[in-house]
Amino acid sequence: MNKKLTFTVTEQVNPLRTRTIVDLCDYLTEKMLVPRFAASGSKWSHEFMDFFTFDNTCDPLQPTGTIIFTVPPLFDGCAASLEAAILDELGKLKIKTGAIIQEEHPTVPSAHVMRIQIAENPTALLQPPEVNMSVTRGTVVLRDLLGYQAVNGRYEFAADELMQRILAVTEDKIAACTASPVREAQSDADVHRAPSPISMKAVQRCLEEIRLFAEWATSHQYKRLAAY
Repeated sequence: MNKKLTFTVTEQVNPLRTRTIVDLCDYLTEKMLVPRFAASGSKWSHEFMDFFTFDNTCDPLQPTGTIIFTVPPLFDGCAASLEAAILDELGKLKIKTGAIIQEEHPTVPSAHVMRIQIAENPTALLQPPEVNMSVTRGTVVLRDLLGYQAVNGRYEFAADELMQRILAVTEDKIAACTASPVREAQSDADVHRAPSPISMKAVQRCLEEIRLFAEWATSHQYKRLAAY
């Protein structure tokens, strides 16, 4: 599995993200659920089960939608206190919710779930946009296209210079970086390099996401960025 690059500003500690529904699932797990397991003396790992997930009818990468919380068997009968704790954590972020609906689990009769409608998420405007890029793709984009070198697996750059380098990237440069050896079907001709349309599109998406991240950083007075 290819590791994902994490983009951040260097002037502050990178906090738990809360700008999307997926982020909020992780946030509530770390802030509300993990401490409860620890207080009960129980050991639990994300690898076994995610108790906070999202409704398949919503886009989990958007700031609003529906979170599904499956009540852990250990805390069965504690629905009221769990609901209050969830609302308390979301309230700290000034996130507005609809009424929390409690219902039976669709496939496990003995389990209960809570449907948490996220109506307004102001943290989406405060946190940087997501950059979804693997380390391998980062080598192509950050090193080959933009000319940055990683030091011990970490790239560092100035936000304004990063935007200038992105704007200087041409389609020909992207094509050259994504080209791979090919031979025409039923041909004895020599192998030649040809760009991959799929790879070119992926690189263009990465460049746009990095540009939006750098743009956000400069608009919030952050000058130094990093990816690792």
